[in-house]
Amino acid sequence: MSTQDGQKSCPQCSSANAQSAPKISQMLSPAQIQLLDYADALDGPDLVKSLKLLHNIAVYHSSEPLDEAEKDALYSVKGLWECIERIVFEKLKVKK
Repeated sequence: MSTQDGQKSCPQCSSANAQSAPKISQMLSPAQIQLLDYADALDGPDLVKSLKLLHNIAVYHSSEPLDEAEKDALYSVKGLWECIERIVFEKLKVKK
């Protein structure tokens, strides 16, 4: 499908896809939206580096053994940085 000036319209930008964005924001709580805004403002790669650094300090430079709750928390931090890395990768892929 072409626009009036002959440009092709993006299939991802169809009215059905464009209407899904408001639905997603309605599904998120205000705290979740605030977290996404905060993470985006920090620049994803820097946030990933920071989370990895905190994880590595706790795991490799601590003289105290980690209990199960601490291990679970560090695993959650790892999961968070992996999610942010995927978002950053997708963002870079879209820009190209």
